Amino acid sequence: MAAPQTQLQIAAELAPDFEILRLLGEGSMAHVYLAREVALQRLVAVKVLKPEAAQDETARKRFDREARSVAKISHPNVTAVYRVGVLENEIPYIVMEHVEGRNLRDTLQAGGPLDADTTCGVLAQLASALAAVHSVGIIHRDVRPGNVLREKDSDRVVLTDFGIAGLLDSGGTNATRLTQAGQLLGDPRYMSPEQLLGEPVTDQTDIYSLGILGHELLTLHGPYDARSKVDMATAHLRQDPKPISDFRSDVDPRLSDLLLRCLAKKPEHRPSATDVVKTLERFAEGEPASLEGHGVTASQSSSIDEPLPALRGFLGELGRRKVYKVAVGYIVAAFMVLEGAGMILPSLKVPEATNDVLVALTLGAFPLVLWLAWVFDITTKGVQRTQAIDSASGSWRIRLLQWGGLGLSVVASVAIGWWILGS
Repeated sequence: MAAPQTQLQIAAELAPDFEILRLLGEGSMAHVYLAREVALQRLVAVKVLKPEAAQDETARKRFDREARSVAKISHPNVTAVYRVGVLENEIPYIVMEHVEGRNLRDTLQAGGPLDADTTCGVLAQLASALAAVHSVGIIHRDVRPGNVLREKDSDRVVLTDFGIAGLLDSGGTNATRLTQAGQLLGDPRYMSPEQLLGEPVTDQTDIYSLGILGHELLTLHGPYDARSKVDMATAHLRQDPKPISDFRSDVDPRLSDLLLRCLAKKPEHRPSATDVVKTLERFAEGEPASLEGHGVTASQSSSIDEPLPALRGFLGELGRRKVYKVAVGYIVAAFMVLEGAGMILPSLKVPEATNDVLVALTLGAFPLVLWLAWVFDITTKGVQRTQAIDSASGSWRIRLLQWGGLGLSVVASVAIGWWILGS
């Protein structure tokens, strides 16, 4: 709770433009006050950085820079910033839009999980907000239900708490001290693997948190089983997230698949905020996210609708795992090797069958290379197992297509080898 003298000081310094009414809330990094803008007679929220968090000059500058960047964004799902300033004691503050309503955390606690269509609407708005935020170079770093407001008597949701989220990532000595004291950058339940590992964060960090949030909207809990913060951190780093279909049968498998893609362990395997918006818009174009009330059961709908999505999913996986690039690269390399061998071997004293053996080995390795491209990634950290995202309903069709494609590559290699060696 803010000390009375602190509130009085803020009220005195913001007068006569703003009248502080009461304390709205308090987080680990800031106090938020409800105030009235006198000239326009509108309610606003005033967020003031706590003194202990404002001791680091680098942190203050980062807070101010991000607040000013957010102020340039005009988006219905991003908190509007009206003023950015500094109090006499060098503590920064933000005057921003006051949204009358509850945050999603309180909404879920009071009313239980949301239906699939409402969830899609919420996620679409948040993804649109993140796309706008990312476009100006800001990463929120703390996307969770408590930081999303749902406007009273409206379907609008607003992403809040900018500037504070990135404060501890400033690199200042006091920022480091606060982190060591236990004031983590965000809630561990919504942290991405790269955040937990202390690696540089990107836009995709927010997408991971969005996936956790979406899962919670539908099930009231996250996609991992964990009883402690240590278990939760381990789950984020190592466990496969549970698909929504494990908890609810009334949700379109495509929505479950989208959330699983958002929860990919590697940032580069997650969709962008814009991709999430486009995907959810396709759901809304005559194809509901919920399977209830449309004349078929969930199982019937799956049997009717899944083959084509499974094919799209398989083709998408081929691209995500870079199988296309590997195949083209191997074909070009194999052609160059065989052409070179055809020119060099005749001048060497080698058995006549050497060229045939080389052709057979080159063609025989092609299916193996495709399989390795599907299973493994070569990254700056070495060779790593590719993170699967096809574990949701209908994944058996994707696996069938995978093995069918591999089988076709074997048949093609044998046929081409037979033709070359027989001619």
